[in-house]
Amino acid sequence: MATVLILEDEEYILEFIKLLVKKHPLVDKVIAVNNSQSAVTAAKDYWPQVALLDIELGPDDSFNGIQTAKMIAQVSPDTVCAFLTGYGRYALDAYSAHPYDYVLKPIQKEKLADLLTEIISKKKRRSEYKVALKTKKGMIFLNPYSIACIEKKGGKTSIHTDQRTYETSCNLNELESRLPEELVRVHNSYIINLARVLTLKPTSSRSYEVTFDNCAAIAYMNRKKYEEYKHRLAPGANLPR
Repeated sequence: MATVLILEDEEYILEFIKLLVKKHPLVDKVIAVNNSQSAVTAAKDYWPQVALLDIELGPDDSFNGIQTAKMIAQVSPDTVCAFLTGYGRYALDAYSAHPYDYVLKPIQKEKLADLLTEIISKKKRRSEYKVALKTKKGMIFLNPYSIACIEKKGGKTSIHTDQRTYETSCNLNELESRLPEELVRVHNSYIINLARVLTLKPTSSRSYEVTFDNCAAIAYMNRKKYEEYKHRLAPGANLPR
């Protein structure tokens, strides 16, 4: 079951969307707000699985829905955002926030229901996905999306996750071939989770120091890989200028 956040500044539309979402069989909690600050606060407090965001908000709001999506990515990086708007001209700008989908108003009930089913079902499959890894203490079954980075140092390979660090006998080439596309080789000694990157800082050795949300590990990315993967980094990441 999923929590869904809705941001819509028109109260009657907000209530309409809220009623539709509450009827969905995979949704058990709906948070409906009418301004960007409330949306970001709710995302920080509840970590919703899905956020449905209107793009053009009221004149008193400091941010639009695209900017709000980028702020939500900073406080709730696993939230999947989709935009709901009556203005097709925003489509190109909207994709700078890497939305899952872009739905034009008037909203079709079936399309919204199908969108929620698709997002929630994918996230459920993702949360259940495990890979088997050999460690010094035996075999473990690990959700790869919990991995922030993998580090090769000397003869040791360390897997840094949200909760702890594991040592494995697998080499980086073997691990990369078994992991989902979000985890990529960015340095001779590092695989990182692009969706978990928090900051990148230039170093004196023509590489970038990488930090991650909810994980204290530090990795390094070479400049060539940065150019290759920068468009796939989380929209809330603090990137070099």
